[in-house]
Amino acid sequence: MGHKQRLYIIGMALAFLLFVLGELIWLPDPFRLGGQLFWIDAIDLLVYLVAAVPCIWLIAAIMGLFEASRAIRPRTASWGSWTPGGTDRWAVLRCLAVALVSAAAAAAIIFAPTRLVWSLGLFGAAWLLLFADMIWSERSIRRFPRNSLLTALAAIALLAGLFWPTSYMVTYPGLTMNMNRYVQVEGGTGHTSIAGVLVFERPAFPADWLYAKLFPHYEFKPREDLGMTLGEYDDLVRVMKQDANTVGSAIAFGKLGIGSGVTSKGVRIVAVMKDSPVQGVLKAGDIIVEVDGKAVSSLQELQERMSGTEPGQAVSVTVLRDGKKVTADANTRANPDDAKRAAFGIQVQDELAYDVPKKVNYRDYLLHEGGPSHGAMLALTLIDQLTPGGVTNGNRIAGTGTIEPDGSIGKIGGIEQKAYTVRRSGADVFFVPAGQEEAARLGASDLQIVPVRTLDDILAWLKAHPKSSNGDRT
Repeated sequence: MGHKQRLYIIGMALAFLLFVLGELIWLPDPFRLGGQLFWIDAIDLLVYLVAAVPCIWLIAAIMGLFEASRAIRPRTASWGSWTPGGTDRWAVLRCLAVALVSAAAAAAIIFAPTRLVWSLGLFGAAWLLLFADMIWSERSIRRFPRNSLLTALAAIALLAGLFWPTSYMVTYPGLTMNMNRYVQVEGGTGHTSIAGVLVFERPAFPADWLYAKLFPHYEFKPREDLGMTLGEYDDLVRVMKQDANTVGSAIAFGKLGIGSGVTSKGVRIVAVMKDSPVQGVLKAGDIIVEVDGKAVSSLQELQERMSGTEPGQAVSVTVLRDGKKVTADANTRANPDDAKRAAFGIQVQDELAYDVPKKVNYRDYLLHEGGPSHGAMLALTLIDQLTPGGVTNGNRIAGTGTIEPDGSIGKIGGIEQKAYTVRRSGADVFFVPAGQEEAARLGASDLQIVPVRTLDDILAWLKAHPKSSNGDRT
């Protein structure tokens, strides 16, 4: 076996080791460096180790290029007339292909690690090309490339065990995240550790059933159709994360009396039903701001304005459309849920405005791509940073839950796995959305779990349960 083939195999072995470690990346989560740096911070650096694999393959391919080039002796300027035959010529082409694709894979991992589809695609293409190079290189020595084929089959079997998607989804423990590192507000100071928590949910691979035998709180469920491509879903969760950042920030400022927080500026039409009497009059995207000359700033106000309208009666509706006010007469019909009430036959939602008067910076984590479940802890963290002395009263806090525009805390998935993750982190208290406390206790029966409905509930609990310096609550 030549040096090139040895490096190919070393790269494959390293890849398998990193793949297994990647699927078990949650295990070192309690690791802390200096109190403020969590394991998730280290992962952003360790992920670049994956780039070492295609770099090793790139070095091997370059070595192969030199070896093949030395064997070529041109008799003329014609490429096709080189000797011996075409063997070394194709060796050069194979090594060149491996080198180029390996270099592209390494660059994708280093410079665009969040674009997993591109990185994995290039990584897989490089692996296939080096298999081809190994097989054809061995064929120059023996007719049947037994060793290379066995290596390829073994690698394919291992890859299938680690990454062949099944018809199930798996949810398993994840990582805690120091919220004072994730979000930082201009002029704010982080006084203590407030932790958010992430869990992993993805298509289950055959190896996951082995992990479930070795480690606790692996949960399998039949996989449902997303109704969209993985790329579209990835974009969706990123938007949800950004929305949670915006809503949480505005609510925090509003609680502190800085800015107006979250306000409603009208009622946005999301959709117009097929049988609606306002088809052609109102459109999706219109923002209703007046009904019969009376201002409408919220869905509740719209309902109040319509309360005196009889089904079938027309009303004057003023909307914002492309930044301009448009007024039209809109017919009504009976509400399907209450025949005595008038309705337009439209789907609507409050058009909200978020006031974020101070600059807020967010840290990007590779493993925190998206989702809204950090919203409640984000709002709490900003309040803590802008409150002299903080609001935690010495408690080491972890929590989860979405944050709604009215300050209420919404339910999330993976609560059992999140509770187990928090218990391992050594937090004093874990705030969970009300109604999910029993599920959370399945993951950590000895953890202090506090159900909350609003951000005010969290602030009230912390005020009522200070923790003294010796670790006891007073």
